[in-house]
Formats: sequence, structure tokens, C-alpha cells
Amino acid sequence: MEAQVKKRHRRSSEERLADLEEKQRQTEMRLREQLAKIEQQKRSLQENPRARREREAQRRSLMDRISRLVPDWEPAQILAAVAEVRDRVGGNDHLLGELNHRGDALMQELKPRRGRRPRSAI
Repeated sequence: MEAQVKKRHRRSSEERLADLEEKQRQTEMRLREQLAKIEQQKRSLQENPRARREREAQRRSLMDRISRLVPDWEPAQILAAVAEVRDRVGGNDHLLGELNHRGDALMQELKPRRGRRPRSAI
């Protein structure tokens, strides 16, 4: 019983060319990702620390007000509600204006109270 010896398969020039193109595409993709990461690092270093603190304070304030408005909702539910409203409004400027006015009113209404709470409220 002679073991059958497989002949060596030579790849065609088309196969080699396709492999090289795939390798080039992957390399370019990795390079784009690295450049994007470097650009993000540059932006964060160039950003004004005061502006970053203010933006973070606004984000915390918004999250606090959302949790006061709908305390029993999960984050996924809140995100779905925002997406649903975005789909309904689309590019309608009139509805966007109404949402802006209602949002401003809610931001004022849900603004945290200054000072400590009286004992009767606890």
C-alpha cells in the first residue's frame, strides 16, 4: 500500500492578488482605527478643562433629571423612547421647537432644590 502523495497546489496569480488586496484592506482598516484613536487623544489634550467639566456637569444634571422624571425606567427603555421620538419628529422643525420648549420647562421643573430638606420631608 503506497501512501498517495498529494501534489503541491500552486495558487494562481488571481488568488495571490486577491490575498494581497485583502491584506492591504485589513492594514488600511487598522491604520484608520489607529489614526482615529490618535486624533481622539489629541482632541482630549487640546480641549479646555473648564469646558470638559461643564459638559460633564451638564451630562450628570441631565441624567439626574431623567431619573427623577422616570425613576423606574431602565436605560434601554429611555434610549428606545428617545429613538421613537426622533423617528416621529424627523426633520419637522415645528415639532422640534415644541420639544425644545417642553424640554426647557421640564429642565426647570426638575431642577434640584437648593438647601437641605426639612425633617418632615424625610
